[in-house]
Amino acid sequence: MSGVVDDGPVARATLYRTASGGRLHLRGCSHLTWTAADKVLAATLADRAEAELCAACDDEIHGRGRTVFASLDAAFEALNLPVANRARMREIAAHIDFDVVWAPASRSYVGVGFDDGRPAAAYFNRGFVDVYRGPNDYERTEMPNFGGGGGPGARRAPAKEAAMCPSCSMQLPAAGTCDDCD
Repeated sequence: MSGVVDDGPVARATLYRTASGGRLHLRGCSHLTWTAADKVLAATLADRAEAELCAACDDEIHGRGRTVFASLDAAFEALNLPVANRARMREIAAHIDFDVVWAPASRSYVGVGFDDGRPAAAYFNRGFVDVYRGPNDYERTEMPNFGGGGGPGARRAPAKEAAMCPSCSMQLPAAGTCDDCD
């Protein structure tokens, strides 16, 4: 199957791709977690017609494999998000409207929003929060202990080459198994 089928929930989803990638993803997808922000591109109509949707994101969009939590704190605890980041994450959440808190089957982030097909209001990751601002527009707030960024001149450890899936050539999540192929 080529191209994303634009059924209701998929048509409303804001999708992204990497500069070199072949699959489409939601912004919070674990396949994009360590991809530099300037390498994550909003999917165009042509991308939607030509590229397939990541299996984990397809499940997320259709509500399969997700765990719903009673509260943001319950999700933070269940996913073991860094305690040092939680107060700042709660401050950010206080300015966001949402009525459902979930984590995908990969448990790579906590999502908040509404269960009506709208894009996620925010994604809470271990070291940053992406807050929805409009179509194809998420504002990232990095936590003080986030190790994935830094501006020009920032001191960084030598880059470690990302592990890639031998079947689909996507970057593997930290668990080392491909969400699409395994």
